[in-house]
Amino acid sequence: MYNQSSSSSLGLAFKAGKDPTTPALHCSITRSGLEIINKGAPITGMLKLCFKKEISIIIFYIYIYILNGFFLKYVFKGICMNNDLIIKNNDGILEIIFNRPERKNAISRTMFEEMLGILKSAISSNNLRAIFLSGNGDSFSAGGDVKDMAANKDSSSLQAKTQSLRRLMDISKMLYTSPVPTVAVINGISAGAGFSLALACDFRIGTEKAKFTTAFSKVGFSGDFGASYFLAKIVGPTKAKELLFFSEIFDSKLAHDLGVLNYLIDSNNIEKFTNQIKHKFKNLAPIAIKYIKKNLYNVDTSNLDSFLDQEALHQMICSETEDHKNAVKAFVNKEDVKFKGR
Repeated sequence: MYNQSSSSSLGLAFKAGKDPTTPALHCSITRSGLEIINKGAPITGMLKLCFKKEISIIIFYIYIYILNGFFLKYVFKGICMNNDLIIKNNDGILEIIFNRPERKNAISRTMFEEMLGILKSAISSNNLRAIFLSGNGDSFSAGGDVKDMAANKDSSSLQAKTQSLRRLMDISKMLYTSPVPTVAVINGISAGAGFSLALACDFRIGTEKAKFTTAFSKVGFSGDFGASYFLAKIVGPTKAKELLFFSEIFDSKLAHDLGVLNYLIDSNNIEKFTNQIKHKFKNLAPIAIKYIKKNLYNVDTSNLDSFLDQEALHQMICSETEDHKNAVKAFVNKEDVKFKGR
């Protein structure tokens, strides 16, 4: 997975082939460009060959240029190249940051595709503790990029277009059903599909600068990425109809009153508060959280008898984990417990 930390460089190491003895190629992307360190025979040999010729410097830089393009296109799948999504994965906290502030973080199809791939890869990790969505600048996300839609006419059949959209909409499903908590941090406009993705999360943190609108009806759309489903669950069907029909903008106070926001905080404290929430998630029992989310999901899909059967099973699975047994001991001995996900 592509990981970006808060430092100024990004490191990558990979094997050149299936042979485990093949030396690794180490790359570091810095503000000055791509740095490459390799002690393996293939590239070292090529460099020696280059330097034996009078045009060695030119060949060397062409080689680096080609290699740089290869990594950006194929290894990082465009994330570094266009930088429309910033991905961070630090200590079990995955952050997906929309990074098109000049377009109010409107989400292009490429961004949806990348986000889908990132979530599919991350959710299976045993080390994952939480997923956070946010946006750079003064917006969370204005939703799907309408200009991109207008510029790229799709002449495929209705069925093909429907299937294509439905596949991308699995982003919302994964946010909603993931085994770890999901959080949207909203410090500006949240509209259309951007609002839908925020609604799919378990928690929404907003500041006084946050504003919301379903937006769909304004451009002749009915809604996607689960907007109607999540909004009806959170505010009730009647209020959901009002918000979807008229697509009016509402502020963070009303959002908090309606239950759209779990937390309404001062924008000056957003980083501090978000870090506190991250710290809380890191200290939770991951297996227990996984089954709590499953229980809540089953509320929608099960009758009472079936629900109670599953709830009992989940409780007994948790009772056999090391986390539970260590927590009981810690409770009796009045000690702190560190959950390990086992």
